[in-house]
Amino acid sequence: MIRFLPLFFSAFFLPSISSAQTDSTSVLHAQCRDADTGANLPYVTVVIRRSGELPRVYITDLHGRIEIEGLAPGVIHIQARHHGYAPSDTTLVLLRGLISTLELSLLPTPILLREETTVQDLSAPELIRRLIASTRFEYLHTSHVNMHTYAFDAYSTQKVINRRTEDIIAGIEYTIKGYYQSPDSLAQHITGIRNWGKWRLSVSPGLTQSPARGIVDDKFFEIAPHPLSSDALEHYHYERISTVHVGDLHVSRIGVSPRHGQKPGLLGDIWIARDDFSLVGYDLRLNFPALLQLRGIDHWQVYQQNTRYLNAYWLPARQICTIKTRDYTAQATTRSHRYDLNADLPPTIFEAPEIVILPEATTRDSTFWAAHTADRDTAHIRMKSELLQGNLPAAWQRLGLDRNR
Repeated sequence: MIRFLPLFFSAFFLPSISSAQTDSTSVLHAQCRDADTGANLPYVTVVIRRSGELPRVYITDLHGRIEIEGLAPGVIHIQARHHGYAPSDTTLVLLRGLISTLELSLLPTPILLREETTVQDLSAPELIRRLIASTRFEYLHTSHVNMHTYAFDAYSTQKVINRRTEDIIAGIEYTIKGYYQSPDSLAQHITGIRNWGKWRLSVSPGLTQSPARGIVDDKFFEIAPHPLSSDALEHYHYERISTVHVGDLHVSRIGVSPRHGQKPGLLGDIWIARDDFSLVGYDLRLNFPALLQLRGIDHWQVYQQNTRYLNAYWLPARQICTIKTRDYTAQATTRSHRYDLNADLPPTIFEAPEIVILPEATTRDSTFWAAHTADRDTAHIRMKSELLQGNLPAAWQRLGLDRNR
């Protein structure tokens, strides 16, 4: 669930150049597409090389995009690689304080697929019907009979932006140790946290299980039906936009929109693995009628991208929650990794509230952060060196109070 905290509310959720407020660094926005169909290519490996430096490697999101901040100005060499496509290479000059945009087209090359990956040409409603019929942990992932538990690590950053000046006025970063137990138990322990700035808006910490519900101004809301509910096909229109290869798998992008536009609902895209009908990810936002029910909210969106583990399980890798009011934008990005499947977890983990701030979380020293943020360009490092203790958003402070009761 997402919670939202504005100033007056309490709540828990081809190359081109343009100007940007990036100080002495540069920003790169790249888009990878299939050269034949124009389809966006997710999970493309993008390698950036610079003379005298080690290469930097990035993976495109489900829309085929990468956005990289904090790059040093100068000449870079970029190569995009994807299984089943010829590599695409180019050279780009990054300019100080500017955003460079780049589109990379990859030519398909024949690959030999394993026999078991042959799939039927299913329509969008049929793909959604198969996904709905499968056992899922809400919007996080598809459940599996041989996956009973897992533990994972996560690193998250959140920033608040003044929409008029585009200045970042507050930032926070934190680490999570997460635990899952089938069928629907999730515990998230915040193990380290530091922050700065003045909070005008915030998203609650941790992974949200569904983009269809949250709390605004201490009032709970839920979009029903949502695009993966049992009766969703009666209320939503689904369109297959594209199908691409991810390795030797097939992933379809399904466009989603309410059949009755005047009713509250969700808009966007859902990605489905056509080989086993697992949830690969989604990018969904509230439509205008839904926003009318949320006082002061102009935009509410959740993006989630899963990664396939052990060639069987699609589990969350990245989740981005974005909330906007008239004056501010809050965006939280959480990256999950180091999954330990079928871990032996004590039942007491799930007896506490779902999200807990551990007592030692706000007292972590520089050694802890050096180990957990290596090679990360964090908002804390870029924007402020001073740690302001006790300046957490109000919703986060309530988490701490709940913990101490």
